[in-house]
Amino acid sequence: MNKKAKAHRSEFETSTAFEKIGTDRQLQDHWVRRLIAAAVDGIIVAVGTAILWAIFTFPLIVAGQTVPSLYSSWWSLPALVWGILWLLYASFMEFTRRSTFGKQIMNFRIITTDGKAPTFGLTLTRNVSKIYWLLWLLDVIIGMATVGDPHQKYTDRMAGTTVVSTITGSMIVPTPPSPPAPTPPSV
Repeated sequence: MNKKAKAHRSEFETSTAFEKIGTDRQLQDHWVRRLIAAAVDGIIVAVGTAILWAIFTFPLIVAGQTVPSLYSSWWSLPALVWGILWLLYASFMEFTRRSTFGKQIMNFRIITTDGKAPTFGLTLTRNVSKIYWLLWLLDVIIGMATVGDPHQKYTDRMAGTTVVSTITGSMIVPTPPSPPAPTPPSV
């Protein structure tokens, strides 16, 4: 490992994302974009879940059976189906394309910490918290609150994966303007 990589790694081992995010525009941009990507993917999976729910419950409705509402509670059969579909969608897309549709829109891709393409097992591990929204939220918070790479959620660390930007610079969080050049005193 070269000196630059060691210095970069030791920087991650001494601070948390919460300690850096207030002053690091790149890190702010990274997490804002990741949340937007998650929202896009969550909506895609929610639409798919609603369609599947309608297809599978239609015969029950026609037969006069009572069917639980798609939005009956935060932890219900539809919520479980949504979580399972999100887990499978994210894992499959990240394995085959290194990115979900939300991550593609936000210019991200998934790699292992040594720069390789992740296996399906690694993408499944990094996405297991998507089975339930509260687990995913805790995964993000624990990853940001613990010492390590501030770009990783906890399951990324477990899987040895990370989310990297495919563009340089900020996309969402603007860089503050440079201070004006000092004016010379007038004679």
